[in-house]
Amino acid sequence: MLLWIIIAFAFLQGVLEWLPVSSEGQTITLLTGFLGITPEEALEISLWLHLGTLIAVVVKFRKEIYQYINPQVKEETIRKWRWFILLSTLGTIITGVPCYFLVRHLGSNSQIGEYFMLIIGISLLITAALLYYAKRQDREGKLIENTSKKEMTISGLLQGFSIIPGISRSGITMSGLLFMSVEKEDSIKGSFIMSIPAVLGGFFLNLIVIMIEGGNVFPLVWWQLLIAIIITAIVGYLTMELFLLIARKYNFAIVCLLLGIITILFFFLRWIG
Repeated sequence: MLLWIIIAFAFLQGVLEWLPVSSEGQTITLLTGFLGITPEEALEISLWLHLGTLIAVVVKFRKEIYQYINPQVKEETIRKWRWFILLSTLGTIITGVPCYFLVRHLGSNSQIGEYFMLIIGISLLITAALLYYAKRQDREGKLIENTSKKEMTISGLLQGFSIIPGISRSGITMSGLLFMSVEKEDSIKGSFIMSIPAVLGGFFLNLIVIMIEGGNVFPLVWWQLLIAIIITAIVGYLTMELFLLIARKYNFAIVCLLLGIITILFFFLRWIG
């Protein structure tokens, strides 16, 4: 793959990750639609690019993360955030692992793989519906530390479904937290914090599966992947604050709706052709 294409997709990942429009879905759609890469290969590239945005999140919330992992910090609020991270991660494992293997199976099946773009389009429409109804719940509510352990686990269960291309991770987690009456600021923060173990877990699960299958660990040349991750991290960090401000003010349901319709139309046009 040409270096400029890799850089373009790294930039795209760094920008779209913060918006509830499924950066993974857009990346896979473009990679499979315009470059002829299989959905399975596109998923692997997308998981690598997520390491870049993971770095951006860690740098952004480094002070909070230090408190969460520092055993000497014993404040009640920090203790509840630790429960949130733990239970949401367990919930993500419960739904995310089966979804991961389902997506890999569908992507490796040539007959089903032809309909992968249609699946992404439908998933985007589902994300749009979630964002629309969650926006109606947008009101002053409770903080993350005041959610129950059941709600913490449910937020993780929702996050696990975001492995399905087209289901926005930030969109589904923020929507879920808003439905639980968590205020918007904490919903945004909680969505980013809970993504850290989820992204790391998904990345290492993918590596383990590939090594067991005897495949190539690197979907691209290693130095190309390194450049892509660095660019994604830099762009992601620089654009995070800007898009957080936009996400606080606007509802992206209409964006997901349009992207879903366009993706479905593109699928039918290519299928007819």
